[in-house]
Amino acid sequence: MGYVIKELEVEGDRGKARIQALFDTGAAQSLIRRDRVESIATLITLPHPLVFTLGDGEGILTAQDAVLLFVTINGITINDQVLVVDKLSEDMIIGARTMQGWRIKLDLEKEEVILDPSVARLRL
Repeated sequence: MGYVIKELEVEGDRGKARIQALFDTGAAQSLIRRDRVESIATLITLPHPLVFTLGDGEGILTAQDAVLLFVTINGITINDQVLVVDKLSEDMIIGARTMQGWRIKLDLEKEEVILDPSVARLRL
């Protein structure tokens, strides 16, 4: 497991914001703190709350909403569904599902996020 923190531009259907995002290979899902996303994106209520166990094996985190966000990384814009939570240590966590789906790699030694520009080409 590893992580890198970067400031990114995040855009929803109602606006944009610059936020600190933690790229975390140990997190299954991408999450964003409610207070950072409410003003830029419309929240979609999930049919069932999703409950996650934290890395310590004891704490839990519950997501009842999700948003569709466009995130610009190194000049390349990707999009994904991001779960909304009330409390989070970072503004946003970009998890393994998003990183695998967009073929994002981390260079932990240089603290860099690597994204192949070819993933930005939309294909059917």
